[in-house]
Amino acid sequence: MLQLRIKKTAIIFVMAVGFFNQAGAQKKYPYQDSKTPVEDRVKDLLSRMSLEEKVRQMDMYKGEYFKEKEDFSKTKSALKIGNLGIGAIHDIYPRSAKMINDLQTNVIKGNRWGIPALIMCEMLHGYLDDGSTAFPMNIGLGATWDTETIGKVGQVIAKEARAHGVHFGLGPNLDLGREPRWGRVAETFGEDAYLNSEIGLAFIKGMQGDDLTSDKSIIAEPKHFAVHGIPQAGGNSSPILVGERSAREDHLPSFEKAFRKGGALGTMCAYSELDGIPCAANHWLLTDVLRKEWGFKGIVVSDLGAIKYLQTTHYVTDSPKESIRTAIQSGVDMQFYDFTNEFWQKTVIELVNEKKLTMEDIDRAAGGVLRLKFLLGLFENPYTASNLIKDRFHTKENQEIALEAGHKSMVLLKNENNTLPLNKDIKNVAVIGPNANASRLGGYSVHNKVGTTVLEGIKQVVGKNTNVLYEEGVPLIVMGQVIPSKYLFTPDEAQNGLKGEYFNNRNVEGTPVLTRIDNQLEFDWPWSPGTGVSDDDFSIRWTGYIKSDKAFDGWLGLSSDDGIRMWIDDQLVIDNWTKGATSIVTTPKNIEAGKKYKVRIEMWEGGWGARAHLRWNLERVNLQPAIDAAKKADVAIVVLGESNELVEENRDVATLDLHGMQQELIEAIQKTGTPVVCVLLNGRPLSVNWINDNIPAIVEGWFPGEAGGKAVADVLFGNYNPGGRLPITFPKSVGQLPIYYNQKPSAIHRYVSESENPLYTFGYGLSYTKFEYSNFVVNTNEIKPDGALKISVDVKNIGNYGGDEVVQLYINDVYSSVTTPRKTLKAFKRLFIEKGETKKVEFVLTPDELSVWNRDMKRVVEPGDFEVMVGGNSADVLKTSFRVSY
Repeated sequence: MLQLRIKKTAIIFVMAVGFFNQAGAQKKYPYQDSKTPVEDRVKDLLSRMSLEEKVRQMDMYKGEYFKEKEDFSKTKSALKIGNLGIGAIHDIYPRSAKMINDLQTNVIKGNRWGIPALIMCEMLHGYLDDGSTAFPMNIGLGATWDTETIGKVGQVIAKEARAHGVHFGLGPNLDLGREPRWGRVAETFGEDAYLNSEIGLAFIKGMQGDDLTSDKSIIAEPKHFAVHGIPQAGGNSSPILVGERSAREDHLPSFEKAFRKGGALGTMCAYSELDGIPCAANHWLLTDVLRKEWGFKGIVVSDLGAIKYLQTTHYVTDSPKESIRTAIQSGVDMQFYDFTNEFWQKTVIELVNEKKLTMEDIDRAAGGVLRLKFLLGLFENPYTASNLIKDRFHTKENQEIALEAGHKSMVLLKNENNTLPLNKDIKNVAVIGPNANASRLGGYSVHNKVGTTVLEGIKQVVGKNTNVLYEEGVPLIVMGQVIPSKYLFTPDEAQNGLKGEYFNNRNVEGTPVLTRIDNQLEFDWPWSPGTGVSDDDFSIRWTGYIKSDKAFDGWLGLSSDDGIRMWIDDQLVIDNWTKGATSIVTTPKNIEAGKKYKVRIEMWEGGWGARAHLRWNLERVNLQPAIDAAKKADVAIVVLGESNELVEENRDVATLDLHGMQQELIEAIQKTGTPVVCVLLNGRPLSVNWINDNIPAIVEGWFPGEAGGKAVADVLFGNYNPGGRLPITFPKSVGQLPIYYNQKPSAIHRYVSESENPLYTFGYGLSYTKFEYSNFVVNTNEIKPDGALKISVDVKNIGNYGGDEVVQLYINDVYSSVTTPRKTLKAFKRLFIEKGETKKVEFVLTPDELSVWNRDMKRVVEPGDFEVMVGGNSADVLKTSFRVSY
């Protein structure tokens, strides 16, 4: 009888706990009371949790573990959820409220404290999943110089994400884009600290809103912390060789403003090393500056693999365990797929038990994650309403904001003899080029999104009697053709295809875990390439023969994202083993008909998707159709540039010239005698010197978002007067790098055969109208170090069109204890001015704008003379002076 009573009591207890977890109706502890201050709730909950439960909060899980197709999978999830809770889930992209709500219910019911999961997703310039609103790439958003528009962009991204039950967005990127060879320069807002900080602040405020518990707000995660945007030679994650003063003056202000003024509650530490110390192991950066100086209360997430790289790339630790200890002790709170969830958690627990990590380290990290969940209101409402996706997703209003951002990102680089705007009633227009009828959204863009192309936009805008001719001219990347299976043979020549041996290491060593015949090499793998093969850190060897029934003198080529190499007849002809061929690398080859060529190809994959393509150029590019189209037209609009195959993460370049045969194409079109307009769609500055010298009109369109084609066409045909300004300097050649506008006075570019001046400078951009500046006034000629200076200037539109002007204010600290640039942006304002109208623009300079980091590494306003400059770009300015004195 006693035994029966015990069983009944146990059953009642389990039911009570289940009821508590599911409904949250019984409020027994302080952390469950929403009226209790957040810090007290965090402290209370941490005091009740076991070490294992805390460590679980420090971990990120892949979304694929929790769903089957687009539905929540209770069976798969059970393997991961267990009874310890879930810290965060990334890459899940819920398609329905039911899916994410079912997941949250199971997470909450599965742990004794009812802790929900934090859902994280990518949203650099749009919530990444299918159907979301796609905005211009970030370099284009920087070109708007418009904080109001950027705020609206952030709001749309947050509303669309939170409607799907997502709480945490990986972005924006606040790296300074001072190395245009770097593939991620397109993700930045530009090269200038002040522009970057103001655009980033507006983006973050838009995302986070006024109340994180709102179903329209998410947490922003500025990245990459810190000083990630000037890698040596443009190589992704290459060393950053700057000291503390340079870091504090140029690179940290954007983050400081994001955290202190924007309230951003997440950040991602960089892969790279800063002055010899990897950022993921940098206690000064992640603890002394971020937490102690700035009071950061959010979480630091590693960039994907950054903790692992402490051992495998930087060689500052000798084991995964030591890498984990160093990162957490330095200030990293959560891994990003660095290790398996099981290994990460087991290792962290071991480190605590061995007293190599303290409970203070764990409480800081786990407490940071819990704090976010409390601030988001997830303990009170972990679910999303079923109607929100339908009501908010890609609405007409959201699409209009995408068009607005596209319009404002356009920069008019040249307009000789008022070539633009074009007449909408023009009879024949040729639209030519590899980017003319292609959707160019850029890296980290909305999945499966197809934006309006320039060709489509032009057809929408021109008169109904206009004949629009289209020819691609040349492919953006001359990739050749896939070698068909019938021309590939296994080593024993018994089958078509190549023998593939797959290894779970990077070195093509040991016994293959998978051997199969691959009919042809045309692979793009998001995760594992086959049964038994790891998602990352694998390698492959393909062997066999190539034999063609046609003779041709051309090339063989390979494309990959990590290391790859190829032998032909036992001779190594392609060796990109250290760094993969992000587009294609080729070797010349005269192929004889009927002759077999022995081939061996090896590749390795380090992380985040893999690619392996084997191509040849059996068919040649023919320019004649494009030339013929141009000859028939009254104007030829040639659309050139890049795609995310050329500028994205791990898409670094050694030249800023147009890729492939694009230069050859536009020269051929110009020779026809038909007037030519060039449109550039790209993510980095390009050295388009010949185009600048020979083509009368040039529009920089960046990667302009889902409405980009319409935005470009509106500019070309006068529906919109362009007002964007360059957020980054365009060099004439890579030999000028670095060439950002506010280098120190001693940075003098003196070359034997190259100009010292850039092609286009920071802040530059034309309009279809002209603006005149006058009445430039400062309210006093002398201020105290803690004083403020008020500045005003009149701007008059003296042209024939209404249009936007970007009024830019720069200062020069004439003599100072440490070196300073001769010109640095400190304020700007974009405003619309009707033709004939005059507007007064006012600015205030405070100690924040006037201070320097002196020789004692203290931030002070030093006494002395200052120059202040105002104008529509960084070169043509009005100038006056004032003095700071005690």
